[in-house]
Amino acid sequence: MDNNSIQINNYLQNEMSEEERVAFEKRLSTDTALQKESKIQQQIIAAVTNAGLKAEFAKVIRRKRVIRTTFIWGIAASIIVITILFFTFYNTNDTSKNESIAKIQPSVNSARPFIDPPLPNINVPTSEYSFDAEKGDIIYHSTGSVIYFPPSALLDAAGNIIKGMVKVTYREFADPVDFFVSGIYMQYDSAGIKYNFESSGMCEINAYQDNKAVFVNPKAKPQINLSGTNKSPLHNVYFLDTITRSWKFTGKDIITEVKNTIVKKPTAENKSSSENVDQSAATKIPISIPKSLAENDYAAVVKPLKPAKASDDRQAFSIAIDPGSFEELYAYDNVKFEVLDESTYKRSDADEHWDNVKLDRTSKEGIYNITFTNSNRKVTYKVRPVLEGADYDAALKIFNEKQKAYEQTLKNRLVKDQAVTDSINLINKQLQDKYNAANDWNNKINALIIERNKKMKEFWKRKMEEEEKRVKAEEKERQELAKKMIEESYLQIENNQAKYSMDMRLSAEVMRTFAINNFGIWNCDHPQYPDKETPIFASFTDSLNTRIIFSSIAVVYKGFNGLTKFPAQQIRVMPGQQNMIWSIKDSSLYYFTYQDFMESGIAMDTRSFTFKMRKSKKPIASYDEMRQAMKKLSP
Repeated sequence: MDNNSIQINNYLQNEMSEEERVAFEKRLSTDTALQKESKIQQQIIAAVTNAGLKAEFAKVIRRKRVIRTTFIWGIAASIIVITILFFTFYNTNDTSKNESIAKIQPSVNSARPFIDPPLPNINVPTSEYSFDAEKGDIIYHSTGSVIYFPPSALLDAAGNIIKGMVKVTYREFADPVDFFVSGIYMQYDSAGIKYNFESSGMCEINAYQDNKAVFVNPKAKPQINLSGTNKSPLHNVYFLDTITRSWKFTGKDIITEVKNTIVKKPTAENKSSSENVDQSAATKIPISIPKSLAENDYAAVVKPLKPAKASDDRQAFSIAIDPGSFEELYAYDNVKFEVLDESTYKRSDADEHWDNVKLDRTSKEGIYNITFTNSNRKVTYKVRPVLEGADYDAALKIFNEKQKAYEQTLKNRLVKDQAVTDSINLINKQLQDKYNAANDWNNKINALIIERNKKMKEFWKRKMEEEEKRVKAEEKERQELAKKMIEESYLQIENNQAKYSMDMRLSAEVMRTFAINNFGIWNCDHPQYPDKETPIFASFTDSLNTRIIFSSIAVVYKGFNGLTKFPAQQIRVMPGQQNMIWSIKDSSLYYFTYQDFMESGIAMDTRSFTFKMRKSKKPIASYDEMRQAMKKLSP
């Protein structure tokens, strides 16, 4: 038996094989001495771990210096002090020496179920819906959420499309009470760091046919429109993978503010095709058209000017042309300019001194204006460029070559320009399609919301009618109190109606929309790193200071829509903020209120604390009783 301490340590640290664990637990269930030693060693590990001395304790375990009845300590004096104090405390008012070893929790990673409701047979209630799987359906849940099943959205285990009626079960988890009752794990592990989930909406959805689970068709995924009030865009969508026992990030949801939804009716403008888009100013798509490639790639390409042969009977003169100023003329040598209207021409102008000569193109190809100016005069003639003799022949040869190159370049240009035009048309079509898809989505979600609000009004109207019928029935049974009861009941009806209207308004503030590829638990969450949390070695007593051992403890921070569960002796809290602590034992709710915590004096340097827990007046027998009890604790 000298290896008890090693076996106990392996068991408590979840380091045994399945066969070793089964054998050890079988022995543990009958050996009371081993039970006592296991409990003591667990308490020592907890104390040492919280004091930051786990490594030292592990050395002692490896040297087998902890035995069944006598403990020989060879480690640091601080461990001795912590252990003695811890052992002494736990033997004071210890009412659990003969308790079953089942009360010992081996470690955080024990064999407990991953989803572990604390109250047997009590959970968040589920609603059931039925529809023809082949046709699909839209489910309007009482909370205001809308679940859309497209046609043929479900498959059987073999991958075949389901036909016929199916049953869908659906429930939502709105707040820490729901998270606690459901036993759903509300932490997110990423790269070895644990984050606390703050939920903006969580639900569980499953589907069955003939009591057999069916599956999502990846080509026609159901869509959940989760009703809530949190508008934060920081929240992501997560799926609870019960095989790997972890939350899986799946993407972002689409947030729609219900109060701003307006269904847009198609107009003649936005019905036009993508090839001929003609939209109103309110809905026009801002498309940025790129510059034509022709303007960039072919800016230097100029149509050559066919040379003209000089006339023998017309006046002509030569002028110097700046290189590059008239590309169509620069390649020709000895160009002269022939006057077209000689009636305005004076031969004496050829002998006059001119300070400036300017050549300009006209609107007619091959015709130019030439202007001469000096301090006394300014004259302008309409002219055309001409060549004589061999100069003309050489120019004509150059023209033919340039014309051929120009025509080929022009052809290439037209091809590329067409490609640019096609590209622009494609961009226009893509943007138009995107706009149409966005508009269709907007109209679709808004139509769902409008129908959902209609269903909600009908639901609450039926509630009110049922309430009125109940009042009338009671009125007949108790005539002597009829007047008083009617007055009180109708007053209650008015109060309820106001409350229902408020509930509808709140629940309809936003819709979080996402498609699902699996059935199970889905959560819209923002994982937050609890940098202000501090670890505390916790012990618990009742109002008579009798020690209580819980299997786990839940901690809730006021204003934070999340919940964190811890092993009973190792919890984390936020000093200076309002914390509430819950647990369940023998179906009774034990709690440490926000006010209790604020008055506790717990600070950042607090390392251990004994929480005096309050207890519900009677065991919790239903989900509604749990909500009522928690409502009284959370004003």
